[in-house]
Amino acid sequence: MTQSAELQRVTAQSSLRRLLRPTSVAIVGASPSPGSLGGGVLANLRRSGFSGGIHPVNPKYDAIEGLACTASVEDLPDGVDCVVLAVGRAHVPAAVRACAQRNVGGVIVLASGFAEEGEEGRAMQAEIVATAEQAGMALQGPNCLGTTNYVDCAAMMFGTAPPDPLGTRPGVAMVSQSGAMAAVVRVALQARGIGLSYVVSTGNEAALGAEDFLEEFLEDDHTRVVAMLMEQIRDPARFLALADRARALGKPIVLLHLGRTAAGAEAAQTHTDALSGDYSTMAAQVTARGVHLVDSLEALVDLPEMFIRFGPRVPEGGAMVVTESGAFRGLTLDFCAAAGLDLPQLPQPIFAALRDELPPFSPPSNPLDLTAQALVDPSLYFRVIEAVAEDPAYGSIVIAITLPSAEAADRKLPPIIDALRDLAGRKPVVFAMLGEDCPIPEHHVDAIRATGTPFFRSPERAFRALAQLTRGNAAGIVPPAERGGKDAPALPAGTMPEYQAKPFLAEFGLPFAKGGLATSVEEAVSIAEQIGWPVALKAQAADLPHKSDAGGVALDLRDAEALRGAWDKMQSRLAEAAPGLTLDGVLVETMAAPGVELIVGARNDGEWGPVILVGMGGVFTEILGDAALIPAQASRDAMKRALESLAGAALLGPYRGASAADVEAGLDIIEGLARAVLHHPEIAEVDLNPVVLHEEGEGASVIDALIVVL
Repeated sequence: MTQSAELQRVTAQSSLRRLLRPTSVAIVGASPSPGSLGGGVLANLRRSGFSGGIHPVNPKYDAIEGLACTASVEDLPDGVDCVVLAVGRAHVPAAVRACAQRNVGGVIVLASGFAEEGEEGRAMQAEIVATAEQAGMALQGPNCLGTTNYVDCAAMMFGTAPPDPLGTRPGVAMVSQSGAMAAVVRVALQARGIGLSYVVSTGNEAALGAEDFLEEFLEDDHTRVVAMLMEQIRDPARFLALADRARALGKPIVLLHLGRTAAGAEAAQTHTDALSGDYSTMAAQVTARGVHLVDSLEALVDLPEMFIRFGPRVPEGGAMVVTESGAFRGLTLDFCAAAGLDLPQLPQPIFAALRDELPPFSPPSNPLDLTAQALVDPSLYFRVIEAVAEDPAYGSIVIAITLPSAEAADRKLPPIIDALRDLAGRKPVVFAMLGEDCPIPEHHVDAIRATGTPFFRSPERAFRALAQLTRGNAAGIVPPAERGGKDAPALPAGTMPEYQAKPFLAEFGLPFAKGGLATSVEEAVSIAEQIGWPVALKAQAADLPHKSDAGGVALDLRDAEALRGAWDKMQSRLAEAAPGLTLDGVLVETMAAPGVELIVGARNDGEWGPVILVGMGGVFTEILGDAALIPAQASRDAMKRALESLAGAALLGPYRGASAADVEAGLDIIEGLARAVLHHPEIAEVDLNPVVLHEEGEGASVIDALIVVL
């Protein structure tokens, strides 16, 4: 980094910190009316107990609520840390220019009507960004709700923001491109007693983006978890680097990203001018780096709460479920299987310890049904939890108890709370009551949460959150040096047909059948006799990517006569299906041995980088969508997990007398393809279809290959 660039970075960081943690705040458009934008900001700032200087700006008033009011930005003291612009769009450019002249640290622009509303708004947005950048001034928004800092009690936002100082609690920092959704998550976390360090609405992100706030919060001592609601991650490379940093620091990122569907992506674009990219590519890249990608607002609340309550005791592995209903035991098995939460069976020592505690008709298992025995002997909860707490087979315990009345809560919960206190942080525990709407004494809920135990009124919601949390631990990215390729010049742009793609990919260790390119039928016969029968013929041309659809493939040819007949038929079919097509030749290859078919491919998203697709062959991927995406930088273990996650993974065997497929050889192919696309970022797409895994120990074969280069 040059000295000039480093100075700019330090200046930008300083300006952002002045905006986030100001010692003085001005409100342009301040008003005594709480219903107005400026009035709402002023009310929040005073209600939060902000101890710094507050400067209302409005020419209509001499004073507002006992605070001296200045007529314009030009009348403000020099060097105000943060100025909130609660004025209409038309007044924003002049106000930003005036702030730049007064050495303001940062500006929050609440008004909408900028880039999200067309060319005029886009031009006005570009103008205020240029002004801020030239002055070294941080700019948040426009089209945002503002910022609330619970560390320093500075609520610089409109809408009601009740005071909730963080104090010494570990905090959740909320970063959202939507102000309304930030408020929803804030309210839910506060209702559960979870402290927030900061809540930031980034809006259009004209200058400051979510990545800027994320970087700041990762280094903030008050922040333990960062929750994010995004419509677009505008700087993917930086976000991935920050995700790596978060993982190294042990600070979880919980991300809800809009745009999983085409309709969702379109809505995001119209809301904050976000251009949503490919969701599946983003998901593959961020989850591989340990980001906890969730799919609901509920999970965006539930996972941060779990992280705060559990502290450093992040669950790894399966859960033990303790309940008192045989029917709920069955529901739990069904739901956890669908959610992906592992429920390991009881080790023999625990089975033996619990067998004498339960009636003979309910042998110990996971989930563990305590039956009505727990009603007779409430201390059974304590003994069971103690028995499970020390066993390494379980990363967490879920207590799912029926609470149909306040009286039931008074009877059942005290021994459970005693057991939770006795655990003293030895094992993460989740309490999930059955009887969602039943009112129970709040002091029980408070006592459960005080032990570091999340309290859920929905077992299914608890199971889903716990499954998402444990899945997020299975990240796997290897350093670039470990996945290097051979030095080579950039590939020429265009489609690289099979006969050219295969020699290129062979340099990265991919296995292919013996063969050669023939330009005449006699040359084809000669090649076949050299490599051995039976053979396949495949027409080759850059303009023929789907050769089988055009009749350009002939298989299992066992002699020269069959080859000549197939050659003539192929030429006729191609002339009819693709008139005017000029072939480079016909590839003659030995037929591969049978095996389990996979589809392996790659694509390089210009923003998110290369990803690898693995799927089961045939209808599994093409019709059933049985495929997984992983980053090209993924570890071999992560690649294996992707294969094992496929619905058709059982076909990798052994099954029904068939031998197991050579999965390790398949992983060699996936790793080799990853090296190729990482070393050649000019590659846009690669299609290897099919890849045949032979019997275990017999290797694998790539049958067809196509490369598209930009």
